[in-house]
Amino acid sequence: MKNLSFERMPQYCFSSNRQFKDGECHMERLYSLSVLLLIRKGILRFTENGVPVELAAGEYYIQQAGLHQQGPVPSDSPNYYFIHFRGTFCTAGALPIRGKFDIDKIQPIIHQLELLGNVGERLEYECLFYQLLCALKNQIPQKTTAERLRTYILEHFSENISLDDLTKISLLSKNQTINIFKDTYSSTPHKFLVDFRLQKAGELILATDMSINEICFQVGFSEYSGFYKSFFGKYGTSPQDYRNKHSKGALPDSVYFIP
Repeated sequence: MKNLSFERMPQYCFSSNRQFKDGECHMERLYSLSVLLLIRKGILRFTENGVPVELAAGEYYIQQAGLHQQGPVPSDSPNYYFIHFRGTFCTAGALPIRGKFDIDKIQPIIHQLELLGNVGERLEYECLFYQLLCALKNQIPQKTTAERLRTYILEHFSENISLDDLTKISLLSKNQTINIFKDTYSSTPHKFLVDFRLQKAGELILATDMSINEICFQVGFSEYSGFYKSFFGKYGTSPQDYRNKHSKGALPDSVYFIP
């Protein structure tokens, strides 16, 4: 099953509340947008490409764009809030398609969206939409496999990290480990590690008086020639020239946010 990815940020389109009448069925459609459903009361029933879906109060669900939806049987008077959006999906995405939510945490965000009505600025809708997605994601007790791999890399970047080390975390084959990471972060684990090491090297070059050679090994490179080549490829200059051209008060642009 694919999850909603945050590698490319979802785009809010519009949202509203929906109350089914007694005995009402879900509409039949093939929709061009994805829809986040937040069930507050009752039970909603429908099918997607023939697969039955039943949602109860306290559950959320993301209907992916392009799937054939039908309502062959009546729902039980569900009341839910829905958000239409554009998004991308992958197996190692950040937010599962289906899960539970705490209405006490989600309802205040929904209320703010309702107060905006049709007169809010796009930035306001997007901001609240992202707050809601983050709130749903934060309720997930366990990190995805890709997130666990990323956390391990960030915490051990200065050490000798091998693909075998990563497969022990993912419990997958080497190819599966690479692919599941790449699906989420659009980068192989090795490239992600090298880019992060270079980011840290750039920070140390500007913020400390450590020698370039010391910094090379401090951030996890095993040989200077490989460090020099990678650094030049990223910054377009040698490590020493980079230090000479920039003040020590400035830091390079970060490639990744560190939790």
